[in-house]
Amino acid sequence: MSRKIKCLVTGNQYTFGKDYFETKVTEYGDEDSLKKFFITKKAKTYLNKGYSVQEIRNILNVEEADLPGDDSQAIKELIDFHRVRGSSKNKRISNTMNFATHKSDPNVLEFINNIRNYE
Repeated sequence: MSRKIKCLVTGNQYTFGKDYFETKVTEYGDEDSLKKFFITKKAKTYLNKGYSVQEIRNILNVEEADLPGDDSQAIKELIDFHRVRGSSKNKRISNTMNFATHKSDPNVLEFINNIRNYE
């Protein structure tokens, strides 16, 4: 089988050496899971911080032409896979917007500033 892997979030492709590939297969459970659910370390870090797939793609300047949409079944399964794997480590993975994103709404920004100034 091919050792070429593609991240569905960033679109980055990697060809792993045999030993590292075997390590990753063990980490993901099996080769099919690795190929289906692999994400780069950067993308995983952003997911753990609560960023949506679309936000991660915007931050990393990803060309999305040949990638699944952020609401596609493949992306939902990928997020669920990493949520289950990360739950033992108390990591928060969410496909919703993070707290900082809500500051762009003027009413929310005013509310946050009021809370911050409240004593």
